[in-house]
Amino acid sequence: MAAACIMLAISATAQNALDAYNISFNQIKGSSRYVAMGGAFCALGGDISSLSQNPAGIGVYRSSEFTLTMGGQWNHNASKGAATATNSVFTFDNTGIVGTFFTGKHKGLLSFNIGLTYNRPVSYNRTFRGANLKLGSSFTNYLECITRGIPSTDLAVTKEFDAYYQSAAPWVSILGYQSYLISPVSDGASTYYGLFDPSKSIGSSINTIYEDGRNDEYTINFGGNVNDRIYFGAALSIRDLSVTRTVLYQESLLGTTGYYDDGNIAGDITGSDFDYSTYYNMRGTGISGKFGIIARAADFLRLGFAIHTPVYYNITQTMDASVYFQNTLSSNVRVSSSQTVPQIVSNRIKIQTPWSFQAGAAYIIGKKGILSAEYQYVAYNRMKMKENNGDPFPIENEFYKTQFRAGNNIKVGLEYRVTNALSLRAGYAIQLSPVKADLKNVNVEVPISGMQTTYMLPGNASYYSCGIGYRFSAFNVDLAYQHYYQKSDMFAFSPLFYNDGTTLIPGSSEIKSKQNAITVTLGVRF
Repeated sequence: MAAACIMLAISATAQNALDAYNISFNQIKGSSRYVAMGGAFCALGGDISSLSQNPAGIGVYRSSEFTLTMGGQWNHNASKGAATATNSVFTFDNTGIVGTFFTGKHKGLLSFNIGLTYNRPVSYNRTFRGANLKLGSSFTNYLECITRGIPSTDLAVTKEFDAYYQSAAPWVSILGYQSYLISPVSDGASTYYGLFDPSKSIGSSINTIYEDGRNDEYTINFGGNVNDRIYFGAALSIRDLSVTRTVLYQESLLGTTGYYDDGNIAGDITGSDFDYSTYYNMRGTGISGKFGIIARAADFLRLGFAIHTPVYYNITQTMDASVYFQNTLSSNVRVSSSQTVPQIVSNRIKIQTPWSFQAGAAYIIGKKGILSAEYQYVAYNRMKMKENNGDPFPIENEFYKTQFRAGNNIKVGLEYRVTNALSLRAGYAIQLSPVKADLKNVNVEVPISGMQTTYMLPGNASYYSCGIGYRFSAFNVDLAYQHYYQKSDMFAFSPLFYNDGTTLIPGSSEIKSKQNAITVTLGVRF
């Protein structure tokens, strides 16, 4: 049996390897001008959101400014065979203040700037739902695999012995055993069979993910202006993370293989409908640094460069799980019951997100327009997960190294000044998926342990945006519309590969995610 499968059997409170990616990925969120121009501000600066991307953008400011951004977004996640999941959310994505201080010099450092910003780079308020109308394998087969080698006596919950507290078995295995999702091949055996037998069983599944939470970024920026030619900046960023994910996985099976015996009723299980519900929350804080420079190479050309250190998170995880089942026995008797793990499990880990750098250029078209482009490199293959004491998780870290590539993001933005007060904007951005082919094609195992086994593999993410801005006196109002589109693949559990060459391949659901957002930014200069 493969190493990941062995790992799953030794810990009830470990983690999903995809968690590191989930908190590393940032959408294009921020001020309305920034969003409308596709986030292509690496070489521009002078916008409150640009400070979180290229801190040198603060050096472009020639006056102090306060801005506030709010709006709404509408999420639409569709999958073949499942009801479309939709929701709407009020957003408060960005606010900040910049103070500009002139030195009184005509050469050298002409001014320096200090800024405080808040940004929400990703929204977790969303629901995903996928269906598999013709199962080729079952979650019960997955439980069968990860429980092999553990005597069934170590999974028992009686007055004399409580496996949750008195054995080293994973709690998900104990829960599956107590719910009759797996049965030992004989009394006391350490090998099992699940309810689903591919040679005779048929079934379908529905998998629903409910997400809610935040990953807020608070940034302190400092920068300056040298001779109106070089703008520099640095930032210290603090992250406040709290993400809750509830997963409801449901299977309906016929022609099953299993045995039920609660002491009163016993018989072969010929059909089963079960719900596997899991709760997971990750909460913590992170810290990172950002450094950047913008050079005015000519009056019509600006060049920008920035580098971001990883975010170093300290995270507390909590998790819970339950199973509700209705089984049909060979005697046509229908039995039902629910099982819940006895308490919420908690543990602490550390996650290191990727470092990244970005480079951009902006072409100033007289006094009428701006054409800006940006490239960002994100080293997803350098993500790391560690125990609370700092020891690395070797399997997860090797998984990132071998199954993820660096992410490549491209942004393009355009602004045209119709009058001195009125501007029109448009933008496009694409974030290429960092998932390698073997992982996407279900040829490798995904290191998952604990009780929540569902994961999603992201595809490319595209953004289309436009907007309008109006400036009068010391005030400005900006409006932006953004359409976001991404395909992802949802899996209820990891594929597994045996030493004898046999495999367990889960079915997948393709999720098509669309998000429409409208934001408005109010600003005042002083």
